[in-house]
Amino acid sequence: MVPASYNYRNLIVRWKTTLMTACGFMLVVAALIIMLAFVNGVRTVCAESGQPENVITMKQGCSDEILSQMDKRMVSRIEATPGVLRGDDGWPLASRELFMAITQRNEETQQYVQIQARGMYPVALLVHTQVRITRGRMFRRNHREVVLGIGVAREHQIHVGDKLPMGQLEWDVVGIFEAGGSAFESEAWCDMDQLAGHFHREGVYSSVVLRTASPAAAQQAVEYLENNRAVAVDVLSETDYYEKQAQQTNVLRAGAIVVSVFMAIGAVFGVTNTMFAAIGERVKDIAVMRILGFRRSEILISFLLETLLIALIGGALGMLFGYAINGLTLSTALGGKSVAFAFKVDAPILAIAGVFTLVMGVIGGLLPAMSAMRVEPLEAMR
Repeated sequence: MVPASYNYRNLIVRWKTTLMTACGFMLVVAALIIMLAFVNGVRTVCAESGQPENVITMKQGCSDEILSQMDKRMVSRIEATPGVLRGDDGWPLASRELFMAITQRNEETQQYVQIQARGMYPVALLVHTQVRITRGRMFRRNHREVVLGIGVAREHQIHVGDKLPMGQLEWDVVGIFEAGGSAFESEAWCDMDQLAGHFHREGVYSSVVLRTASPAAAQQAVEYLENNRAVAVDVLSETDYYEKQAQQTNVLRAGAIVVSVFMAIGAVFGVTNTMFAAIGERVKDIAVMRILGFRRSEILISFLLETLLIALIGGALGMLFGYAINGLTLSTALGGKSVAFAFKVDAPILAIAGVFTLVMGVIGGLLPAMSAMRVEPLEAMR
């Protein structure tokens, strides 16, 4: 077996070429990790947004809340669904909600920003039980007050006590809430009647969220509403609804892999050219090794190992740079919503990047290694 120190010394001697070739691998691996971390972060937000005991209903044919409009009569029938829990006051735990995406001009920066407002009644906190007010308090009925998700508060640098422009009015920010990293953290919650009245949406609801006792009870409520001809609604458990939203990232995942493959082709050609050049300079070394008794297969493995070392150096640097974005928060469009998320680099993504690096190394180094294996000692020594 050819000593690994031989390959290591050659990489050190040709350190500039080695580093440039490794940088190609680094860029490919870093780009792959960043794109997969983006998809993973969005999917994580969607997975944490739903509660299996909740059922969300929207107007039939509407795939997103922003498109849905239901009147009071339909909403009352939905609230009468068997299996819906009731509060201490005897009323069903059903949250009537009005979702709006409000585009507002920032007077300081002169840029347009989008605020996602959700009008609701206080019962919403009994339905969305993952929501916790962490600063300030909940908004009051019939007051122009809002509580902000931690994501939108952080993005726009808004604090309790500030004013939030929505429409032609300024609303008092009275609280900040967290919702376990869910999509709700990208929203501003306020009184239903105040929001509907200001934007002339009285008597119209985007969705109704029902609270049941268990996931099984939620599924029974879904089946009841699906078979009820008196209500024309699309109904899903809340977890299924957000899982359906997350499926939009499948295209992004496929796109990330396609882009990475095309980038990888460039890196493979780079390492192939580098190794062919290295073999051209070391033909006599290879001939001496053959004369000393090293088999063709051992030379093949030696040069393939050298290629893999270059790939591993680049892959390790790429993983380091890719992991640096872990936890970075951004916002992205998902359906009709804008969702704040954090890039999430986890073990499976790093494993995919590692396998991708090794595959690139093997493909890029195989042809040069086979060329080295076929060197004839006597011809090379002339």
